[in-house]
Amino acid sequence: MNKKQNDILTDYMLHSALHFITLQEQYLRRVCEKDLSLRELHVLEAVASLEPARRNTMAEVARYLHLSPASLTTSANVLVKKGYLTREYSPEDRRVIYVELTEIGREANRKYLGFVRELVEYIGKDLDETAADSALAALLKVNEYLESQEKAEL
Repeated sequence: MNKKQNDILTDYMLHSALHFITLQEQYLRRVCEKDLSLRELHVLEAVASLEPARRNTMAEVARYLHLSPASLTTSANVLVKKGYLTREYSPEDRRVIYVELTEIGREANRKYLGFVRELVEYIGKDLDETAADSALAALLKVNEYLESQEKAEL
């Protein structure tokens, strides 16, 4: 990577990433559910992803999202109050708590996934195979680094 590319990427990591998240939340509030934060939408997506395999326990959802159980509990409590999630204790082990999407939770998740697919399509529409592979490699490298830092903290 040359210096100019390094400077652009550094600027993005310092400033644009937060701006991107803010813009994403604003867009989602316009087209999705107005009372949901981006984190809450991520929780809904995680539950939806884990439900088919019946892995939608609070512990599994927290692990999937790289959140502490306490952080997930806070978000789940809010989502239950808002009517997007339900909570159910396992009949076999009362320490295990399943979370499930309600109908409005499913609809919000459907809209969120639509937004993500639309964004990915927009990003990829002008990329040839080589550019797409390079973009994916860069994103995977960012993820690899962040996960290594997360493990280093443990």
